[in-house]
Amino acid sequence: MSYSIGEFARLCGITPATLRAWQRRYGLLRPLRTDGGHRQYTEDDVQQVLIILDWIKKGVSVGQVKPLLTRATQPQHHNWRDMQDAMLQRLKEGKVESLGQLLYDAGRDYPRTDLVREVLRPLRSKVSANIPVMQTLRNLLDGIIISYVSFCLRADKKASGENVLLCGWHLNDPCEIWLEALMRTGQGLRIDLLPSGFTTLSPEIFPDRKWLLVTTGELTAGRQKQIQQWRQEVHSLEVITL
Repeated sequence: MSYSIGEFARLCGITPATLRAWQRRYGLLRPLRTDGGHRQYTEDDVQQVLIILDWIKKGVSVGQVKPLLTRATQPQHHNWRDMQDAMLQRLKEGKVESLGQLLYDAGRDYPRTDLVREVLRPLRSKVSANIPVMQTLRNLLDGIIISYVSFCLRADKKASGENVLLCGWHLNDPCEIWLEALMRTGQGLRIDLLPSGFTTLSPEIFPDRKWLLVTTGELTAGRQKQIQQWRQEVHSLEVITL
């Protein structure tokens, strides 16, 4: 069975841009080509990507993966921590454009779910102290994250896909909406984002849309009852509990 680049990207949970970067910049994957020049991926390519993703989850930089595919070596490398440190250094130096470019490059080269979980959330935690200096750095970082996510969301709107409304509900940290949106970019979704952590919400006013609600903490009996009611009133509603 063969897959187009869009089908293959959705199957593997990464973006077409990442696949192109892996091939062009790092020599990873060699898909077949149709007579028209379009990439065609096979089941063998699926297995190759799973191996690549496994190395990346272990903290190996994508640039170091290729030689590992042909030998069973366990590298002593902590790519995620290095990336956090590099971003933190640029943040402390006020190098906004440089940090933005580093984030853009990482979002192209790595699965965005891993980027959020292994880099951006830990990085935000490092500047979470309740003192003016750290709060200023965190607000600056959040602005850079929001700018990048907005770029990714606009890119997704140029292609066909399922329309989704993503918003916060009883959410303590509004930036988490943007991080959750980033993890879902490049996956065939056209996401509209409500950038706030509402306590009151009326999904039923758009009953034909798919809703993703991001919430913090345990779902109380009252909130569970509210969710069940909304699910009877809208096409689809998913709750993401942080």
